[in-house]
Amino acid sequence: MSEHAETVRRAYEAFKAQDAEALIEVSDPEIEFGGSAAAPDRLYRGHDGIRKYMTDIDGAFGHEWHADLERIADAGEDQVLLVARIHGPGKGGLPLDLRVAHVWQLRGGKLLKGRVYVPAEDALRAVGVEP
Repeated sequence: MSEHAETVRRAYEAFKAQDAEALIEVSDPEIEFGGSAAAPDRLYRGHDGIRKYMTDIDGAFGHEWHADLERIADAGEDQVLLVARIHGPGKGGLPLDLRVAHVWQLRGGKLLKGRVYVPAEDALRAVGVEP
């Protein structure tokens, strides 16, 4: 696994643990990401944006969810593709079962720009990988 892919894997572990500070450790201060499954029309910026994102995830999904990493791969010089399945009882008893993909651009070994794709196949096409 490349250094960039390992950084994205560490970020995803922090996301799964709902640990904003661990996610901040692997993020550039100018991080920018959007298209989240929890808030599809929202753009998050900076380390404060990460904290807000984690609050939004909790509000949308509740506390009882799991995320299984299906695939992680380099998708260009400073870009990594991650595909995962998020599942669980969801908030208010509504079942949660999403297959999502993230495409991350890194700078200096840290997350800089990210986009979440639902369905995941859209991300694969965006980086030129067959679904």
